[in-house]
Amino acid sequence: MVYDRELRQKMNTKRELEKIWRAAVLGEAYSFSYVLKPPVKLADSAGRIHEVAAWAAFWKQEGAYWTLLTANKQAGVLGKQHDFPVKAEFCNAETALRYLGEWRRFQNLQERCVKIMTDFPGLRSLCAAYREAILKEDRLPESIWQLAKYFSAGYRTDCYLRELDVPYVDTKFMEEHSRLVAAIFYALHPEMEGRSFKDLCGQLHWQEKAPTPNIYLRSLDKNKTIGGLQELMVTAEQLARLQVNFGRVFFTENKINGYVFPEVEDGLIIFGAGNGVIAQEVEIPWLKKQQQLWYWGDMDRDGLCILSRVREKYPQVRSFLMNPELAEKYQHFMTADTGSSMEMPANLTCQEQACWKFLTCQPPQRNRLEQEKIPLSEVRSFLQEL
Repeated sequence: MVYDRELRQKMNTKRELEKIWRAAVLGEAYSFSYVLKPPVKLADSAGRIHEVAAWAAFWKQEGAYWTLLTANKQAGVLGKQHDFPVKAEFCNAETALRYLGEWRRFQNLQERCVKIMTDFPGLRSLCAAYREAILKEDRLPESIWQLAKYFSAGYRTDCYLRELDVPYVDTKFMEEHSRLVAAIFYALHPEMEGRSFKDLCGQLHWQEKAPTPNIYLRSLDKNKTIGGLQELMVTAEQLARLQVNFGRVFFTENKINGYVFPEVEDGLIIFGAGNGVIAQEVEIPWLKKQQQLWYWGDMDRDGLCILSRVREKYPQVRSFLMNPELAEKYQHFMTADTGSSMEMPANLTCQEQACWKFLTCQPPQRNRLEQEKIPLSEVRSFLQEL
């Protein structure tokens, strides 16, 4: 019969193993106590004394890794039992690892990490935490040492991850072991707050991937192009660097509305990024100089909040097809507004404020008018009056 099954289960939990390995690697104190329970109650053991004796003999065996605590116990008709096992204790991490059959693995870890722990004592606990990977991947200890050396001697910032040049460590490895990379850095730089690889990239201004163009530009004038193209996709940074010359520029949130927007002489439309153009901290110098700048969004809380943020950067922007009269005209198309903002934003004109008030006075299930619900004939009518 296996008498120590429960003890092994308790010591083999992830949390307890972490404590044991950490204590062993760092040379810290460790102890674990386990209260022993005989297979039958002593008061009922008269007919099963052999079971109790075998159980007691197991815990009293010579050469056991635990320290046994005993006490005198009253066993009913059997009388007092002297030196009865009551508790098993492990007084240090070594005996715990030997008991669990982990001692050889610990020695292997020590051998693999001796260079790391000698040159970078601050990484000792990391070696314990990443023991399974270190024991499994032969090249990992050297990679950890090289990364530690790189982060200690100086490191590059404001670049793509692919541009980092760490001796013997490729950036593909860093991507696949991103959690470990972050753990190494923060263990060596405890003065910097952070834990994840995302935190690390943010603090060092590393970019994992190239930015994805998400802003569409389309010339509304068949006689004018954008660098020889009628339409193109760019990032916010690329948009800021563009050299364009259009008399009228329109913003719209919805992508399909940008594609079907009617032709306008000397006109350009920017669309597809929702509020991405505004949300990113990128100033568009040529837009600041644009005299005729128009914005068309959904008539709802989010749409009017986006308009307010647009106007913070570009005070000259004017809205179109965002007024209470149009909202009332197409009230039958309204749906529920799921926006989170409940307070009217600043930077709205009187007409836009009236639109906000009109929408917020409608029934909750019908207080939002999306761009797609407004016929294109309304867009054409507006453009004819420009």
